[in-house]
Amino acid sequence: MPAFAESTAEPPLADSYYALLRGGNKADECASAPPPGCQAPPVSECELPMIDVGCLTACGGGTEERAACAAAIASAAAEWGFFQVVNHGVKQELLEAMRREQVRLFRLPFEAKATAGLLNDSYRWGSPTATSPRQLSWSEAFHVPLAGISGSPCSYGELTSIRYVRTYSYSVWFIDTPVSR
Repeated sequence: MPAFAESTAEPPLADSYYALLRGGNKADECASAPPPGCQAPPVSECELPMIDVGCLTACGGGTEERAACAAAIASAAAEWGFFQVVNHGVKQELLEAMRREQVRLFRLPFEAKATAGLLNDSYRWGSPTATSPRQLSWSEAFHVPLAGISGSPCSYGELTSIRYVRTYSYSVWFIDTPVSR
């Protein structure tokens, strides 16, 4: 992987959100990322949604089970915005390989991540629609669009495991199809 002198892996959040943070009030600033002198709000522990999609496969459950699973997915997405999927059929070895590649990607210098053209600009950071500090998302994301991965002209560089995701794209497509098929 290329070396970048005096670089960091973190996106330039302070530079990009300076005006937004400068215009926010002290309560908003404390709510999103407590600066010195602000007390961080308490964090409560909770159970995040876990969806078992085993019933969505061809040999899985019937129409009622599929409808219940779809309802659970919709509920978790509406309430939490995300959820963990289990019994999806993706081999543990592939998941571990993808995790290793994810770690390698996020450890790259920011300049490399932002300009690599990974999967048609699927690398994202921050929240471009934020209008107040409360809406900021201090995160990075790498979306793997299964529909276009097999013919993607991008440079994967050393992120080789990502190429193998297409092997499982049909399974994911099957899970993603409407219950009424």
